[in-house]
Amino acid sequence: MNKVKAAEFLKELKEIYNREGCYSFDKGIDSTIKELSDSIIQNDAPWQRAASLYRTMAGSKSGFSDVYVDAGTSQERVQPTSSWTVFGNTSGMLSRGFD
Repeated sequence: MNKVKAAEFLKELKEIYNREGCYSFDKGIDSTIKELSDSIIQNDAPWQRAASLYRTMAGSKSGFSDVYVDAGTSQERVQPTSSWTVFGNTSGMLSRGFD
């Protein structure tokens, strides 16, 4: 996955959370997107910092898993997350192949 696609997914995630009234992750998501914009190639230092920031948000005790979005049908809720794998395996959290 390239940095443009990863940033798009993160922006989409932020929009979903903001629609639900959750602003807790805005700073972390914005920082991750900034690191990606500073990245020149995949797996360089900014890319690795972006991955680390993401994993901190996704894998922590009070991370992404504490936000519950109850929109649409159960099938609609499962479908988008099944394609999310941005920064490698985060213990079953959103991850979309950053490794």
